Amino acid sequence: MGTKRVMLQAAIIGLTSAVTVFLLNGGKAGWLDIVGTIVGCWLGIFIVVKMQKKQS
Repeated sequence: MGTKRVMLQAAIIGLTSAVTVFLLNGGKAGWLDIVGTIVGCWLGIFIVVKMQKKQS
């Protein structure tokens, strides 16, 4: 999978997760919650991509 495509997917997943956290908290999510969610998604995706590259 290309790097640009992975970054696009990571951005979409991160933003979707941030919106979900915001909505689940009744619209009162703090910046720390939203930023933490986005960073966590990005780190998770890139760790998986790195592991995948090692195996191939």
